[in-house]
Amino acid sequence: MNNVSIFSFFSGSGLLDLGFEDAGLETVFVNEYHKPFLDAYKYSRNNIGHKEPKYGYSDTDINDYVPKKCQKFFIDAIKKEHSLKRIVGFIGGPPCPDFSVGGKNRGKHGDNGRLSEVYIDLTCSLKPDFILFENVKGLWRTKRHREFYEEIKIKLHNSGYTTTEKLVNSIEYAVPQDRERILLFGIRKTLLLNKKMINQFNWDLSKIYNKEDIFSLKWPTTNTFKKKT
Repeated sequence: MNNVSIFSFFSGSGLLDLGFEDAGLETVFVNEYHKPFLDAYKYSRNNIGHKEPKYGYSDTDINDYVPKKCQKFFIDAIKKEHSLKRIVGFIGGPPCPDFSVGGKNRGKHGDNGRLSEVYIDLTCSLKPDFILFENVKGLWRTKRHREFYEEIKIKLHNSGYTTTEKLVNSIEYAVPQDRERILLFGIRKTLLLNKKMINQFNWDLSKIYNKEDIFSLKWPTTNTFKKKT
């Protein structure tokens, strides 16, 4: 998989990128608007010995990339990667408070919520070979937010992508955290040999545990560990 170039958006301190890189993909561009997060990303990347992104770091607001006149950088970069026979992917988890059950629940109209659509619009305009979209379960499970989620999927479909999705839990992958996230993966239809290929995407390939099995375990009570006298 070392022929895949990743453009990362809403990168935070780089943990999503790290997963892709550990799987053999290369992060070539990083965008994170919040400078302290970006500084932490740069520091961590340097300390774990990962090479710098080919096209650098950016703390530009993603909204500034949407106008066509501002997209030349990406058009040229994607064209260069394709000339090197590389696959180009966008990955990102737009800010989630407006979809979270613990947030303000303003949905797509919130300052954070609308960034999900901006990310999809940018993807539809620049047309990378694939996209990964990550967000909280509230976007997928809450009725009014789910309507918006389906709208952004339709945008991808109308722009030549086919998609697959899954609600995953970190605990299923041996992370000690009960944390559910919706992952939406889209790939350009022209890259598929047939339409059924996307349905064969194996979300469970790297899963270690079943959530139901973990939650059914009978954990020891505090009485089990009574202090000896």
